[in-house]
Amino acid sequence: MQKKHLFFLLLILGTAFWGVSFAYVKAGVADGSPFVFLTYKFALAALALAVLFAKRFRRLDWNTIFAGTLIGLPLLFGNVFQTIGLQHTSVTNTAFITGLDVLLIPFFKWSFFRKPVKGRIWVSCSVALLGLYLIVAKHGLNLNAGDIWVMACAVFFASYVMTVGCFAHRFDAMLTVIVAMTVCSLGSGLGAIFDEQAIWIPSEMQFWKGVLITGLLGTAYMYGIQSSAQKYIEEEKVALTYLCEPIFAAVAGVIMLGESLNARTIFGGLLILVALLIAELDLKCLRPREPKRGGASL
Repeated sequence: MQKKHLFFLLLILGTAFWGVSFAYVKAGVADGSPFVFLTYKFALAALALAVLFAKRFRRLDWNTIFAGTLIGLPLLFGNVFQTIGLQHTSVTNTAFITGLDVLLIPFFKWSFFRKPVKGRIWVSCSVALLGLYLIVAKHGLNLNAGDIWVMACAVFFASYVMTVGCFAHRFDAMLTVIVAMTVCSLGSGLGAIFDEQAIWIPSEMQFWKGVLITGLLGTAYMYGIQSSAQKYIEEEKVALTYLCEPIFAAVAGVIMLGESLNARTIFGGLLILVALLIAELDLKCLRPREPKRGGASL
């Protein structure tokens, strides 16, 4: 198996962790400050990766710290704006609008970096967004002021993926992601200082369970894998794997919460999977080979 295919599967596994952890996040921040939750989540992720890859710190220099900071800032602002948006809009709107980064990434790549984007990628992104809409927007989308914050979140998440791609081949992936997680933890902690609801040592076990699961699986694993994967996978394909999250969230809801799946959700999930296949499909391989010219004449 080629490395890019292996990392593609590992990224999809990471979205499974995202989907399963959604219920834990919702319970963890129910009565407390989301900034405190983010502070602990990113701190745990940074610590876990630092322990696992401690030997790599010999290579740490100021250039790597600078690159990791540039990677961490858009991820921090994306999380903050998403948190603010969730306070003023629905989960449905948040999920769909955040998913717009799937289209923003190839647009940024084409317009700002002057890199070509294959036609099948645009088709794939459009099909994936339609599938996401079918899953999350069961009662339509009613846009409001909070959606503006979520739109900003989508821009920053797209910028994060592009920034990782920019530095993926120039610096140690794990060192930059450890620095990025540290930046996110410090930035979230700064936000918590100005949050009147902030309780630094919550007593609810659901809070700490959410931090543990999301910090290790949804953050340390996912962003660590992504930073390594972008050496082999294009940015727009990474974003497409993100849209597997609602599929796994729906499956987790059936298994963990006893929810039911309807035809709309199943069809939307199938469209997202089709979109992933379109992105990976090499149409040239499907074309019939032309007979060689210049053969011996009879």
